[in-house]
Amino acid sequence: MYPASNAFHEAVANGNEQMALMIFDDCVFTNDDINIASGINFNDTFNAQDDISIGQTLSNSISFSVFNDNELLNSYEFGKFTATLGVKLGTDSYQQLAPVVINTNQAQYFGNSEPPYLIRNGEPVSVQPAFPVRSMLGYAGKVWVFSELGQFAVYDDKTGVNITAGHKLNAFMQNKAVEWSGKGIFYNKDSRILFIYAGGFRDRYEFVPLGVFRADRPNNPGVHEIGLSCFDLMQDAERDMPSASVLGITYPATIGTLFTALCNYIGVAQGTKNFLNEDATITKEPNDFENATIRTVLGWIAEAACSNAKFSRDGALCLEWLKQTTQTYNESGYSKFEPYWYETKKISRLYVRDTSDNSETIDEMADSGSDHYLIQDNPLMRG
Repeated sequence: MYPASNAFHEAVANGNEQMALMIFDDCVFTNDDINIASGINFNDTFNAQDDISIGQTLSNSISFSVFNDNELLNSYEFGKFTATLGVKLGTDSYQQLAPVVINTNQAQYFGNSEPPYLIRNGEPVSVQPAFPVRSMLGYAGKVWVFSELGQFAVYDDKTGVNITAGHKLNAFMQNKAVEWSGKGIFYNKDSRILFIYAGGFRDRYEFVPLGVFRADRPNNPGVHEIGLSCFDLMQDAERDMPSASVLGITYPATIGTLFTALCNYIGVAQGTKNFLNEDATITKEPNDFENATIRTVLGWIAEAACSNAKFSRDGALCLEWLKQTTQTYNESGYSKFEPYWYETKKISRLYVRDTSDNSETIDEMADSGSDHYLIQDNPLMRG
């Protein structure tokens, strides 16, 4: 379970309003855009086998449908996004000193119907919007201001400098900006708190990430409802294993060095810095790499580390194994819960088997005992 505040758990238990945010680089889908009645199907997998095993490269998935009103998404490419779910923590009041208000971590902004159209910390910004401000959005260090027709201007939140040049707004988001009329919206990425200012009342929502996923552009985008079935960034590892020179490493190299190089190559954060056998040496580049994918090699790394490879909810690649937990679950803690039991004896003997040489089979054994686990044909553990 992803860490969240006590207020978050209490709000869920009390049945407070919940909200989904699917955050793309240039677009965001909320409850208004998602077919909530059909649900959001999220699968978080740790063991994909019938029996518990190590060396798996696991991928989470999420599926949902978005409305394509007025066919504004017909040409949208979709792509990489962060999926989050949140709950309303509460509502408080504020003094409505302007038609549109937001308060970010950096400054307070007033959007006006008459000049000056935008005031920051009590002073008009030096380069004013060319239109009356009808809505505002603060996100990722920028403040976007919108007109009633969807025109926009962008400001640096730290300095108040107009940085509109080079920014674009697609048709879908332009329409959302019009629908936000009268609202000031600020999302704090660090605390994952969303504030919505409107009419003297401020709603607060807290979010938890479900993961970072990729949504492929559908084959038939010109429909009223677009169904999206998405997988996390493990799919980025479904490509041919590159050579050592392309990875920027030389052999002999440690398993830890190889793991870091692969994370850098596919462009993801390395979530696990230290792990079992990270210092084990690969003397030369294995021939097995020639016909392998990066995902296959990640599985070998995970197996050597007695773990599974899996992306965290924040999009970092981790090597993980089961842990003891004191977490308890009740009817408000999940939407659908399918527990599994794997009964197995404590491993007392490890077999590392290499059958790459057809003329013989080599077994290396660690410890002694009758309850064994077999690792077979892992080139990273070849003697």
